[in-house]
Amino acid sequence: MAVTVDTSGLDRLMESWDALVRQFPEKKRDLLEQVGTRLLQEVRTGIGSTGKVSGWQAPHMGSGGGYVAVRPKAETYQTTKSGKRYAVGYITNAIESGHRHGGPRGGGKGYRYRPRYQTAAVPGRFFYEAARAALAGMGQEEADRLMQLIVDGLEGKL
Repeated sequence: MAVTVDTSGLDRLMESWDALVRQFPEKKRDLLEQVGTRLLQEVRTGIGSTGKVSGWQAPHMGSGGGYVAVRPKAETYQTTKSGKRYAVGYITNAIESGHRHGGPRGGGKGYRYRPRYQTAAVPGRFFYEAARAALAGMGQEEADRLMQLIVDGLEGKL
């Protein structure tokens, strides 16, 4: 007496899982690129201008495609009037976190500059932190679509 087992359903499920494994990295990368674009817009809004500093910002995708971040462009420098070059990351960090400012310059005995504000440092803008807080609800639709792709793949619907 011969016993036969129909494995066509199992084969279909395995093919669906294989399709999921092939499609998932690309879909995840697309999701992160969309989130990176939105995050860049949020950071530029936090900077509050369309000048140099907002132009220095760029989204960066992790080498494995596991994360996205907005940060100053690498190998980009700003030159001062005296010819000293600063990496734009240093300048962005000073604006983000705040920085000390110089006091009055030594001059003649006559006039002495007295600043209006008596603070030791310029307060930070914290635009990266604000963008991170705004990220909580950002990209939820895309994440839901990615999750639905995973569910469909596991249920054999791909």
